[in-house]
Amino acid sequence: LLSKDAKKVCKMTRVSEMWTAFEREKTKRDFANSIRVRAKLFGAKYTKGTSMDKYLESLEDYRRQLENMNSPISDDEMARIILTSVEGTHRNVIR
Repeated sequence: LLSKDAKKVCKMTRVSEMWTAFEREKTKRDFANSIRVRAKLFGAKYTKGTSMDKYLESLEDYRRQLENMNSPISDDEMARIILTSVEGTHRNVIR
C-alpha cells in the first residue's frame, strides 16, 4: 500500500469504505491511462522508411496494454486501425 493511499484510508472505520475509496481512485486512474493508450493506438501513423515490423510491434504493444487494462481491442478493430495508419504510405493496400 502506498503511503498516500494509506493516509487516505487510515481515517476510515469500515473496510467497505476503504475498499470503495481505493477502488474509485484506481478505476479513475486506469480509465485515464486506457484513454491515453487508445489515443496513441488510434493516432499512430506509419512513416515511410520506418521498419514495418517494429511499427506493427508497437501497435501490438498498445493493444496488449489495453487488454491488461480490461479494455481489449478486437481483431477486426485492430485490422481497421492498421489499415488506417498505413493509408498515407500504402494506398495500394487500402483499395
